[in-house]
Amino acid sequence: MDVPPLYFQTSLGLCALGWGTKGVTFFRFLGEGRLPKDEAKLAPIWVLEAAHAITRYLAGDLHDLKHIPLDPSVLTPFQRKVAEALHSTHPGQTLTYGELALMAGSAGAARAVGRAVKANPILLLIPCHRVVAGKGPGGWSAFGSLEIKARLLELEKAHT
Repeated sequence: MDVPPLYFQTSLGLCALGWGTKGVTFFRFLGEGRLPKDEAKLAPIWVLEAAHAITRYLAGDLHDLKHIPLDPSVLTPFQRKVAEALHSTHPGQTLTYGELALMAGSAGAARAVGRAVKANPILLLIPCHRVVAGKGPGGWSAFGSLEIKARLLELEKAHT
């Protein structure tokens, strides 16, 4: 049974957080918008706490989000390797697709890393916004907006 997502407002607009029994299954930035009228859905306390932690993070309280459980079943084995490598980065730190491939144990697989990052269903919690093209921010269709990526990087750099 699919659980409806939890919608909540942040400094970067409306967000959606999906979850299952093993952890978060997706996180998305939805942009400007209002909470759905039927937002009276009950979510487990850990999901509400995760939404609160994300909201605080996006407001500049850069506490670690690694404590939020992620459902590994929504990632391929390669995406899990990439996610583990990304979790070793720090707020404000950037790296290229090639550097991330090396960190994930797949030197020379920058394009595969790019595809894994593009398919990331759990934005922010798997911090793919820290991956930049060799010539600058680039890419980032996962978020749908280079503006959101730039704002996240600015936020992290300003508060570290």
